[in-house]
Amino acid sequence: MPEDDRQNIEEVTVPVAGMTCAACVMTIEKTLRGLPGVREANVSLAGGKAAVKLDPSACTLRGIERAIKDVGYEVPWSRLELLVLGMMGSHCEENITAALKGLPGVVSVQATSATDTVSVEFSDALVSGATIKKTVRGLGYEVSEKGEGEDALDRERNLRQSEIRRQLLNMAFAWPLGALVMLGTFSEFWVFKGIVPAFMGEKLFLFALTTPIVFGPGRQFFVKSWNGLRRGVTDMNLLYATGIGAAYLIAVINTFWPGAGFGGEKATFYEAAALLTAFIILGRYLEAVTRGRTSEAIRKLMKLQPKLARVVRDGKEIDIPADEVEAGDVCLVRPGESIPVDG
Repeated sequence: MPEDDRQNIEEVTVPVAGMTCAACVMTIEKTLRGLPGVREANVSLAGGKAAVKLDPSACTLRGIERAIKDVGYEVPWSRLELLVLGMMGSHCEENITAALKGLPGVVSVQATSATDTVSVEFSDALVSGATIKKTVRGLGYEVSEKGEGEDALDRERNLRQSEIRRQLLNMAFAWPLGALVMLGTFSEFWVFKGIVPAFMGEKLFLFALTTPIVFGPGRQFFVKSWNGLRRGVTDMNLLYATGIGAAYLIAVINTFWPGAGFGGEKATFYEAAALLTAFIILGRYLEAVTRGRTSEAIRKLMKLQPKLARVVRDGKEIDIPADEVEAGDVCLVRPGESIPVDG
């Protein structure tokens, strides 16, 4: 690599939510390495982060975010809500936005003088909230944090809860219909004879029940696998979509073109498509619940961190918010007190 190219390379760290296994890591790494301007990408499943070396003139954090989202994962940026006093109109908004966007790791800035607020999305691995506030103060404004903001763990928890609710709704839709498909498929079995109405075994009835399962709750597998294929990567979603799609397609062919020769006239496989979808969604739900409990345990540990830190600056002891401790600060921890920082 030429010396000039080496000088233009930056390393950024991006949070990633939704990874469950080594296949997820490989999918994201392959996707990121295929982006123009990306020289290297390494993803940590345990840390939930992607470390990317890139040419900032050819690739941006937003571009990385879009690529990760395209293959079915989320990027929970840290968020900071600031109350900024002294903004007098659009000119002030533009000054603050330009200054903050010049910081490494800042993804987006929204300044609103009418409400005296500035919202910042950023990678906390590249820039701290303290640096963001210091930059705004350096422009001559009074700055205070509006509430506690929303860090990456908050965003991940919200995403996880949203995923749990979504899969619960999918299960509430897929399982009752899937049970009816099973009853209809085996309506002639001796256990169900005389109990299950004959019309439930009709292929058109089974088609009407299975179609909304496959293209409702099951749609997520087809969308995610297609997004992956567009970028030349494959994962478990492709396996799910292939199995569900093959069973459903053969069933539809044998319903409307029974002479096509796909396994015989009665080989519909509607129950396979319906229940495969339902069971995979159940697995996704259980996985989201389990990972949510792990994240919650981490949150509880982080709550043990003190809110204030005692530092020595200019020979004086002062108490500052723990998230405003900067590299090089000397922290004082008295006997019995908790340590406010990890480095």
